[in-house]
Amino acid sequence: MCRKSAWPVPVFVLLALTASLQALSAQSYDDLAGGWIVQSRTAADGTVNENPQRGLYLFTATGQYSMMFVNTAEPRPDLTEDATDAQLLEAWESITANSGRYRLSGNQLTYEAWVAKWPTYMNAWDTSTGGNAITVTMSMEDGRLTLAWEDGRKVVLRRAPGLAGGGGG
Repeated sequence: MCRKSAWPVPVFVLLALTASLQALSAQSYDDLAGGWIVQSRTAADGTVNENPQRGLYLFTATGQYSMMFVNTAEPRPDLTEDATDAQLLEAWESITANSGRYRLSGNQLTYEAWVAKWPTYMNAWDTSTGGNAITVTMSMEDGRLTLAWEDGRKVVLRRAPGLAGGGGG
């Protein structure tokens, strides 16, 4: 009678769980801290834009964030002093901007806007209910930070040393 040992399976499962927990804990405030430039955007319908307009996400190691990005596929047009209301509205609608605090829990990043371009979003701030909190799934791999929303939207970010195309360090 041949007797097989069952110990390799539990050891393998334990090692896999340990590796998964280490990967989750590696996504810390310190790992996230700094500037991140938008590399690609995926729309809710799955359309991927590999050459998006400018965007910058900033995270501090103490839990504050700021994000500003152009949310159109085309560059923002220059405005003159005599811009029409329609041109001003187009410029206003083409950018997203908000800042506030964030927290991490495993691979979940929840951010709350203390100030935002859209007053309705900003005014929903409520510390007792988490009024305007948005939670995304995050992952970090090969120097890239990916944020994914439940509706299918996704943004891939890369580190921004000196900002792309800019001088300095």
